[in-house]
Amino acid sequence: MHLPTETPETREEGTSNNPPSESTPLLAESSKNVRAGPPVHYDWISELRLLLKYSIPLIITYLLQYTWSVIVTFCAGHMSADDLAAASIGITTMTIAGFAIFEGMATALDTLCSQAYGSNNPTGVGLHVQRMLILMGIVCIPVAAIWAASPEILALFVKQERVVVKAGVFLRFSILGIPGYASFEAMKRFLQAQGNFSIATIILLICTPINAFASWFFAFQLNLGLVGAALGIALTNTLRPLLLVLYCVTPFGRWSHKCWGGFSSAAWTNWKPMVKLSFAGSAVNLAEWGSFQIVAFSTSRLGTNHLAAQSVLATISMVTWHIPFSMSVGISTRVGHLIGAGLVNTARRASTLYAIVFTLVGVINCLVLYFAQHYILGFFLEDLTTRAVYALASSTMGVVSVFQIIDAFICFTNGILRGLGRQAVAACIVIVVNYCAAVPLALFLELGSPHLGLIGAWTGVATGMIVIACIECSYIKLLKWDKCVDRVRKSL
Repeated sequence: MHLPTETPETREEGTSNNPPSESTPLLAESSKNVRAGPPVHYDWISELRLLLKYSIPLIITYLLQYTWSVIVTFCAGHMSADDLAAASIGITTMTIAGFAIFEGMATALDTLCSQAYGSNNPTGVGLHVQRMLILMGIVCIPVAAIWAASPEILALFVKQERVVVKAGVFLRFSILGIPGYASFEAMKRFLQAQGNFSIATIILLICTPINAFASWFFAFQLNLGLVGAALGIALTNTLRPLLLVLYCVTPFGRWSHKCWGGFSSAAWTNWKPMVKLSFAGSAVNLAEWGSFQIVAFSTSRLGTNHLAAQSVLATISMVTWHIPFSMSVGISTRVGHLIGAGLVNTARRASTLYAIVFTLVGVINCLVLYFAQHYILGFFLEDLTTRAVYALASSTMGVVSVFQIIDAFICFTNGILRGLGRQAVAACIVIVVNYCAAVPLALFLELGSPHLGLIGAWTGVATGMIVIACIECSYIKLLKWDKCVDRVRKSL
């Protein structure tokens, strides 16, 4: 089967007949010579521009989407140390037994939708999204059950009864927002696969101030505390997919209809690729986030102040992580388009540029956190009652800063693997390294004879991530990317 070659001449972005989509500025090769040597010309600048075009709205989107946890931590930081610790436990549980699963499942669409679009199968994009919405609807049920039973579950890991009770109530009220969060993760891929990353950003620009106001109003004006923050999050999580659907059905979103073939009974068939990639994507997230949060839970053994400090550090690190992670979604889409079109050489050369860019992003994050730590920590811990928490967080910030470089590079390797449809490989590597080495080392350095506390916890996790980055990078280098193209062709 001959896969069409997309060039700037055959797809002009922004015209009435060709709505916003990938411009593919580097395609100096065609699918006929996909296994040939280097092309005559390679335009690094054009590729960088395309990466920026994809990444900037994605960064804004994911940072705005993550503000729910920042808002909760901010509200809790102005209540009490118990509330701050409960917020940490609640966010941790939501992340592991919820958001990590749904975001991991959605990465299957980064592979399937982008490859379908690059293979000139536009209606396949909508079909994949339909399958994912059904699958996520099924997964929402056990996730809600876990959140509902969270007080009993958390009591097994956390000694402070007051903190467990507060965290459990917070999680139970947050159940209301689960369907909205999951569906938004799937639906925004429908537009992203077509090269449009800005609509989700606009929706979040609308919803974020609503979230902040609702959380503040419910928490402080109605004196609902953390419950108020949970209700504010649930409200905005439900609003986001409704606005996305509203956009698509209006004339403004008519350009996206070429990838929507209508609701189809085919959505209930051929689930194997979707389930396989969804499981692998969720496994990667759960292995990464789960191992990190296991270490976070262990800080409760050191006391409430340590747990509160870890909450602040984890929130800060997650904010910075969303920058390279957002970019990794962009490169997954880009690589998926190229692999779907059979352009292996272009995809390989683009990945070289991505490795450099992601490393630079990690270095910048590192420097910003280290030299601006006084202002950053002060934002969360301005109250006099949190001085001890501030001191603990400040003493650990040096390790957290260096951690950003490693974290950014792993976002690069995982983004490439998603674009190639190799989430299962990443899952195996992350699970083995984290749970056989990183977590035991982190717990030993934190709670064992070295007694390094938070510094030991972050050092252990960082060490494991260095090993993961080396293994994944080596796999990408040695992998025969032509096989990924053959897999896409067989699925058409």
